[in-house]
Amino acid sequence: MILLRCILILLAAICFSPLGFAQQQMRVPFNFQWGESPTRVEQSLVGIKAKIIERKVVEGRTIFVVEGIPQKQLQRALFYFRNDMLNEIELHFGDISWDSPRYDLFFEEVRRNVDSKYGIGRLLTRSRTREGDVLQTLVGYQWMQGGIALRLYLFTAEKDSNALRVLSLHYKEA
Repeated sequence: MILLRCILILLAAICFSPLGFAQQQMRVPFNFQWGESPTRVEQSLVGIKAKIIERKVVEGRTIFVVEGIPQKQLQRALFYFRNDMLNEIELHFGDISWDSPRYDLFFEEVRRNVDSKYGIGRLLTRSRTREGDVLQTLVGYQWMQGGIALRLYLFTAEKDSNALRVLSLHYKEA
């Protein structure tokens, strides 16, 4: 009886503790490493036939806006460099044919997938505001592991039957 009780307690501890869930190691997307040079990133992108459609500097950081990376539903990627070292990658997902419910569904699928890999994410924001006649909604979650912060956002701006939707994953050096 005591042995059975000990086994049940041990099983419950394994099942309900964060250590009981298999977590994967969070990695920088596309096999890059933090600190890589813009030249190295550009060479890799050319190798997969992706196109840098814009280069800009914002708040002291160089940004490459890239399209054509062969990944399902990936519309574009932004590569951020500070002092010529890669320190953030932002991925925008979606499809022009998707409506709000489809974006919401995809967001939940991505969130559940990331939760299953890295543990339960922390809710960063859930807001709904109106600016004039535009309704803006923002939902965001964060996961932290090692030297990487991963944030998932869904932003929607709606006016009448027009809508702008952006679902993004932000991998950032922590």
